[in-house]
Amino acid sequence: MFKTLSPVLLITALICLAGCKSHSSSNVDEQTLKTFTHDMQQALTRSIAMANTGEQAGAVLLKVTLDRHSAPIRCESRRAPLTYELKMPAGIMPTNLKGLNALVEAQCWKTIYPVVPQEMLEENGEVEVLAPMVVVLPAQRHSAIAQQQFFWESLLRDQAVTSIGRASVYYEANAQGHVEGCLVQLYPHPLRRDAFRLEGNLQAQLNSRCMALDLRKMPGFALDERGMASGYSEVDYAPWRVGRP
Repeated sequence: MFKTLSPVLLITALICLAGCKSHSSSNVDEQTLKTFTHDMQQALTRSIAMANTGEQAGAVLLKVTLDRHSAPIRCESRRAPLTYELKMPAGIMPTNLKGLNALVEAQCWKTIYPVVPQEMLEENGEVEVLAPMVVVLPAQRHSAIAQQQFFWESLLRDQAVTSIGRASVYYEANAQGHVEGCLVQLYPHPLRRDAFRLEGNLQAQLNSRCMALDLRKMPGFALDERGMASGYSEVDYAPWRVGRP
């Protein structure tokens, strides 16, 4: 089944996504379609908004193909139709389209997607979703985004995870960046609670890795009045994210 996402504006990152419309939606319950549309919007909106990038602006059309397990198997971004280009905020000049397409495709591969309802799948077990986007990301990004990327690359990027979830990281380090306390906890991703498994060995490995980090390399490393650096971050993980930046 082929769906198209219709415009919804995310104020913080100015991302327009859209709702699901299908050329063969007669077998899909209206509420099921509405819920899937909403969850797809939320998934893509959060993913693009959390991209660790500089200034990006423009209108693109993302085509993402999901398998029966809601894992992305194809991500293609191209220039959006003029209709969406006209939705760009006044005074915002588009940045390089090639760079924006590359960013959107990269984030597409990192996104945790909602469960695809069985009745939306084609005979080959796939579903295609079109997501027109108007993206405006500022040059100055919040340090929390860069810190999230730091912990992904330092803790989870090369871990062969077999389930879907979210890792929370609580840390405290001294002025030299040596970690004196770290707690990594695993819990279900809100869109994929069905696919979560509490993996004790993984959690232990992540805690061990965290204790060995040099947090002076972490973006936004700063000391408090005690001369310590402490904070919190969280990172999504899924099998298809393994090895990706």
